[in-house]
Amino acid sequence: MNAEVVSVRYRIELSEAQVQKLRRTWPNGDPFYPYEKMERYLGTLQVEDLNWHHYAGPYLYFTVYGDDIEGTLAEALKVFEVRLGKP
Repeated sequence: MNAEVVSVRYRIELSEAQVQKLRRTWPNGDPFYPYEKMERYLGTLQVEDLNWHHYAGPYLYFTVYGDDIEGTLAEALKVFEVRLGKP
């Protein structure tokens, strides 16, 4: 029997500015950066299970799938930096 790593769950610490950006809301109370919007920014990258709820602290959690986990992680981090700013 062989086991393969097919997904890895990551947690990255966010700066205060990044946290504030994710907590922004529209005047009606809807989040400015809902999970669906961030998932669209990730495009075809195999990244799922985004979570940055304020109860989780200053962290962004996500899962990377596929054969090139390290490459996908690097691309996802670039997307997060562009959208949220550098830490």
